[in-house]
This record gives sequence, C-alpha cells and structure tokens, in this order.
Amino acid sequence: MTTVVSDEDIRSGSPRIEGTRITVLDIKRRVVDNNEDPHVVAGEYAVSVGDVFHALSYYYDHREEFLARERDAERRRRDGERRTRERLGLADEGTESAEEAD
Repeated sequence: MTTVVSDEDIRSGSPRIEGTRITVLDIKRRVVDNNEDPHVVAGEYAVSVGDVFHALSYYYDHREEFLARERDAERRRRDGERRTRERLGLADEGTESAEEAD
C-alpha cells in the first residue's frame, strides 16, 4: 500500500510518496489545478495510478494544513518582495502615476 511520508531532508519535509521525491502537492497541482489525466501523471512520474489517487486522498484529508502552508508561503513571498523593493529604494508598484513618471 502507498504511504505518504515526510522527511525534512527531502523536499523540505513536504509530504511525498514514499520512496520518491514526488510530493502530494506535485500530484495535486497537475491533476487538480491543471486538470491533467491521473494515468498520464502516474506514467510520467513512474508511480502507480493508486499512488496518484492516494496522494490526492491525502491532500483532501489534510486540505486545511496545505492551504495554511500555501497562504504562509505566499505571505513570505510578498514580504520578501517588499523587503527587496525597500533595499533597492524602489517605490511600491502602482503608486507612481504616469504623470509623476514624466
């Protein structure tokens, strides 16, 4: 039976199919977000179709945790972009009008 495991040394601890580097989110993004055929995804990742569906089941069983991680990652990305703009002395996007730029 397929097992989903986490190891901080592999893929930053993201839940993945045991014995592979394929994460639950890798599967979810392709099958759910991109509407790819699960059989094709399984073939390209060299895992069974059961592995793909088990990963999807795991995602839905832990959906709130995944959504919280995604929100946190997005927040960290925005904070990093803001800090970069500040360090470079750039104005916030969209705050300078075309007239001010001339």
